[in-house]
Amino acid sequence: MFELLGKIKPVYVLELPQRQNEEATVYWQKQLSLYKEKLEEALQVTITQEAIWQAIDLVERFRKALKRVLDLAKRKPSPLTGMELLEICFRASFMPVYEERIQELEAIAQEIDQNPSPKQSKAPRILVTGVPAGMGSHKVIAILEECGASVVCIDNCTCYKKVREYKKKCDNAIEFLAQNTLDIPCAVMSPNPGRYESLQKLANEFSVDAVCDLTWQGCQTYDVESSSVRTFVHETLKLPFLQIVTDYAESDCEQLRIRIQAFLEMLA
Repeated sequence: MFELLGKIKPVYVLELPQRQNEEATVYWQKQLSLYKEKLEEALQVTITQEAIWQAIDLVERFRKALKRVLDLAKRKPSPLTGMELLEICFRASFMPVYEERIQELEAIAQEIDQNPSPKQSKAPRILVTGVPAGMGSHKVIAILEECGASVVCIDNCTCYKKVREYKKKCDNAIEFLAQNTLDIPCAVMSPNPGRYESLQKLANEFSVDAVCDLTWQGCQTYDVESSSVRTFVHETLKLPFLQIVTDYAESDCEQLRIRIQAFLEMLA
């Protein structure tokens, strides 16, 4: 056992600030710079500004390709189900070669573009927001669609938050990364005005009929924020709102189905 402990590699922890101001950005930039130095030391390489910019450009190509696919759901009716949107994002996240990710996403978008949309659907268009969900933790999205909804936008770190556009521009690659990665509208940030701006933008662009806020049990940041999201959706977006608090287990699926069915009947 002690021999194994001696072989364990040191872990470097990035300390993410929970505010989105100038002071937090400077701190986060220092954290990324220290991480770069640790990588150079561990891998015996030199990471240049040019190499970082090339990586940023590659990721940006991937983000644009994924956004092109996700934006197809703006059509009425959506040519993709919520489960298909989730599966595409989940699969793309685990493809190690970015060029392969990009090619596959471009092929999906091209195939859908070449096929006419199906008949008009009266299914209510739902925006799912909140915690990340993936294959294996997809039950709420699956139940929504089994009950007759059309999930057209999934506003979380699994899906649409991946394709947010870079807002800040600068000449230093580390500074660019610090500014744009800290800008994400995650519930760990306080305050978190970006989430409400994003919800309003997505609700309009995807022409949604209601918002469903997904919260995993134990995820206190999203659970606490759900109250203000409910108020924003009701008072600003003028849309129905449903919060679902659950976990990865399937023991509550029938209870969720009853709640979701009742919610969708209210939209009819």
